[in-house]
Amino acid sequence: MLVLALAATVLLVLVASDAFTNAVEWLGAKLNLTRSAAGAIVAAIGSSLPESIVAIIALLVLRDPRSQAIGIGAVLGAPLMLGTVVFCLIGAIAVGRSRGGAGALHAPLGPTLFGMSLFLGTFALALGASFVRSDRMHVGIAIVLLVVYAWYLIYHLRREQLESEPSPPRLRLAPRSADPPLALIAVQLGIALLVTVFASRWFVLTLGQAATDFGLAPLLVSLFLSPIATELPEASNVVMWMRRREDALAVANVLGAMMFQTSIACSIALLATPWALQPSARAAGGAALAAVGLVVVWTLARRRLEPTPFLLAGLCYLGYAFAVARLLH
Repeated sequence: MLVLALAATVLLVLVASDAFTNAVEWLGAKLNLTRSAAGAIVAAIGSSLPESIVAIIALLVLRDPRSQAIGIGAVLGAPLMLGTVVFCLIGAIAVGRSRGGAGALHAPLGPTLFGMSLFLGTFALALGASFVRSDRMHVGIAIVLLVVYAWYLIYHLRREQLESEPSPPRLRLAPRSADPPLALIAVQLGIALLVTVFASRWFVLTLGQAATDFGLAPLLVSLFLSPIATELPEASNVVMWMRRREDALAVANVLGAMMFQTSIACSIALLATPWALQPSARAAGGAALAAVGLVVVWTLARRRLEPTPFLLAGLCYLGYAFAVARLLH
């Protein structure tokens, strides 16, 4: 029954996330946003909705120790999954479509390095806060994270690009309309948000029950299972855009989601919990930093985006899983 319940919640989250992302894409089209803003902001926020709502429900609504552990797992598990597994997926698709070659990714070097470097700084700051037992310091760091995210948004909103964003797929509530009204887009946004909140609360409760029944730590269960379920929107977006050779959108979507999670979700966790992380949680953050740091160093040395470091980033996830398995034994 637990497996069926988890499968049902994941399905609900995916359906609601698809509807939300679809509506947000249409909102971006209505606002005439650039491709940079569409990928790094609009699509990133839309695809980050599941893990963000899971964290909010666990940390701010349920608030019991088991739920808070699950919330922290969702907060740290998202950058871990994105910076390792999804980065590896980007590299694998790029290599596969070039028939084993190592050609460069078709994404702008400057904005990509900017996003990855900003993530490294903000995520390292958030992890460093776990070593400090000061509520005032946590509040100050949370404010810094939010300010940095505002800077990230402004950077992409002010970027000028000649390419225009193609029309999104038809609105889910109006599949026959080539130009749905703004009111209908808002209705779809609202419905998707409500369903996601309901499904996320159900998901957190079911995950907590599964951890209890199997005698596992809720944090570890959340670190491994929660991102697998909630990062599917980003993974599906990556596959879709990389197959279309829209590398810029794929990379911007992943980096935008990582920045959103690091800034918004970590700020909530800093304010809602003591933020005293266990070694397994710090190891998850360290694996994410190592993976992204590898890509940054490789890219700076080669002066172009290559699939190889993205592929190697996946090894950081395997290393983390192996380390946790050793700890459990």
